[in-house]
Amino acid sequence: MREGGGGVEYSPAMPGNELTEAISFYDGLLQGEVLRRTHELLLQRTLAERVTYKSRSLYHVLRPRFITPQQLVEHQRATLAVRRGIEAVYRHACRDEAFRRELGVQDWEELLMRVDGDSRMPAIVGRLDGFVDPDGVLRFMEYNPAPGGYLIMHLLGEAFSATPVLEAFSRRYDVVLPRTAPNIIDALKANHARMGRDGMPQLALFGPAGPDDVDEEQLLQEYLPAQGVHFQHVTSEDEWTYRDGRLYVRDFRVDVVTFISSVGFGGLIVGCGPDHPVMRALVDGAAYFMNGMFQLCVLNSKVLFAALSTPTNAHLFAPDVREALARHIPWTRVVRESTTSYGGKEVDLLPFVSANRERFVLKPATGYGGTGVVLGWVADAETWDATLKQALTEPWVIQERIHTTKEPYPVLDGTGIRYEELHMDLNPYVWNDERAEGCFVRVSPTPMMNLAQGGSLAPLAVVRER
Repeated sequence: MREGGGGVEYSPAMPGNELTEAISFYDGLLQGEVLRRTHELLLQRTLAERVTYKSRSLYHVLRPRFITPQQLVEHQRATLAVRRGIEAVYRHACRDEAFRRELGVQDWEELLMRVDGDSRMPAIVGRLDGFVDPDGVLRFMEYNPAPGGYLIMHLLGEAFSATPVLEAFSRRYDVVLPRTAPNIIDALKANHARMGRDGMPQLALFGPAGPDDVDEEQLLQEYLPAQGVHFQHVTSEDEWTYRDGRLYVRDFRVDVVTFISSVGFGGLIVGCGPDHPVMRALVDGAAYFMNGMFQLCVLNSKVLFAALSTPTNAHLFAPDVREALARHIPWTRVVRESTTSYGGKEVDLLPFVSANRERFVLKPATGYGGTGVVLGWVADAETWDATLKQALTEPWVIQERIHTTKEPYPVLDGTGIRYEELHMDLNPYVWNDERAEGCFVRVSPTPMMNLAQGGSLAPLAVVRER
């Protein structure tokens, strides 16, 4: 077993039948003492190391999500092309006020553009969330500009690496677990060098954490110092000073400002006006906000995907990016009274969506955790039309359904194996806007994949026969 690095070269893909054989071989190892010890180790380590959601272990399935080396390369290529499209949308938004209004940028967010809208500092980490469709194409439905999960996925991957079943499997197959957590350190160091500074950056984490973020907050505050990154946890707007061209929390120099949760982000925005030391340091480039303060506001909205898929914006993208967007982004529009194109034809949006709910998903533009999302093929007509009516009063998007297939995964049932037909997503991380490595992979019995609604996790494993 190997942990992937940025310079890893993968051999050509196994044919599909060989991947099926690898899965069959792995599952055949799950019996007797190997099964018992594997389950016990995964359960114990995930609970002890807080691979949890509100104290619930996020381990459920006994097999990682297997992909071939060629599939990995294809997914990385798609991820980076789409991320270039997202960057093009953001840069156009910074230049064009009318376009910002189309994206739903609010007045208070507009003020933040003056703080760091023109910054060229790459985002430390972003995540594209998607599904692999029945044709094997990774199709993205959302972008998370301030994602978590990379520490949890790292620990879950390490737990699986130590299991008897993966040890036995690795005698026949080469297994690479793409890196997640170490990339955050590499990305921070790269941005620190872009600032012309040596050594490790120093962080200020503005809190408090929200109720859904406590486990990962604790992991982050343990992981950073273990990697040589010093930080201060800050909860007051009054502890900052900006002097001699450097930002400080008390006597602690700050290179990077970030937040624990949306609660902390909101507190920072509300509490720090334009003359606050944090804002002055960001404007001057003496420090930067992790992933960009204004960029977070613009890219957090699902209206972004309407901008990526609307034909009138095609001029924003390079030819290869346009091709990638057409292949990997589902048709998405803002919910409003309008005429638009669908399948090469002009349609009246609201009547068309009302009559064809099985094809679509309705989403609040700024929701998270699956809150408010309505799946048209699950909802009845009355619920669908009521949601459409609600969506006219606040920012919502309508997105074409991404068809997925369930896959059987082994879970422990008493002392033996039972197979559950489960949905799995595939959510690649992007580091410094330029490198795709590691994925957040959720598992769920329903198409609603969120951990808040009962989902669990599985590590990604790239496999080839030795």
